[in-house]
Amino acid sequence: MRRWILMAASTLVLALPAAAQQRPTFTVGVSPSTDMSLMIVAVKQGFLEKEGLNAQLQLFDSSPAALQGVVAGRADATNNTEPPQLAARARGGKIVQVMTGYLSGRINGLVVNGDAIRKPEDFAGKAVGVQRGSGANYHMAWFLDRNKIASDKVSVKFMDAPDQMAALARGDIQAFFSWEPFLTKAAETVPKAKVFSRTIDDGFVFAGNVVMREDMVRNNKDVALKAVKGFVAAADWMRANPMEAAKVANEVLKAPTVEGVAQQIQQLNWPGDFRKKVYEQEERIAEWGIGIGLFPAKDAKKLVEELVYPALIKEAAPDRTDF
Repeated sequence: MRRWILMAASTLVLALPAAAQQRPTFTVGVSPSTDMSLMIVAVKQGFLEKEGLNAQLQLFDSSPAALQGVVAGRADATNNTEPPQLAARARGGKIVQVMTGYLSGRINGLVVNGDAIRKPEDFAGKAVGVQRGSGANYHMAWFLDRNKIASDKVSVKFMDAPDQMAALARGDIQAFFSWEPFLTKAAETVPKAKVFSRTIDDGFVFAGNVVMREDMVRNNKDVALKAVKGFVAAADWMRANPMEAAKVANEVLKAPTVEGVAQQIQQLNWPGDFRKKVYEQEERIAEWGIGIGLFPAKDAKKLVEELVYPALIKEAAPDRTDF
């Protein structure tokens, strides 16, 4: 009987289509935040599957945590703004940027206690929360410099993004720099909280770049190429179908309304490309991070060149790059 069961099981495996048996697994790290919508859609709407990948999601608490998941080998790809990716690479993380998933002028921003802070000058003497090494961390530095507020006049409290709303509600901080959905959630649920500004209001736009494990990119190029093609197709579909994309993304985001997610998705630009201009902005951010000791590196230009890897998109979608 046991021999018959084993033979039957073997027959079932052999009966599967050859393509299904050979389909490589590709794990995408995500978090319940709007900037992960492209990653979620690429998997759940089947764009990676259409390219021949057995795609699956791995959920993390935050976008920086998803990036650390890729560094640790728990996921093959994710996307994030420049600062955490530069920091990870500077610390020895074997990751490379392969394309730009989104451009964010409104997804990152600043939330304040409206009674305590009404104008930039009011930040002096206040406690401000931010997740260390995140894009929000760079936004804070940009904001303070742009408004000529000395950094030593502000009490910076480093904390993870999900903890910032509670800290604001308790009065431990009077403001925080973060990203969606935390900005909108705070404004809707924390008494006296309001969105003070977003990065585009402060003259800055982040690039959310898709990052992959370097060993996979170099040693399993075929898999990496398929993934890039799937992400590009997903970006195109999202631009044309924002409401449908919101429905798919909300399976992970769990926002109160799909309409709210659609609104946030449309606040981002989803280019699905990779352009030479990424160098200029990333070098500026790398210089900032190295200058304050956030990135353990000496040469900003070298750090960016090690991280940016355009070879995949040049082959997978040559019309989407000027490299």
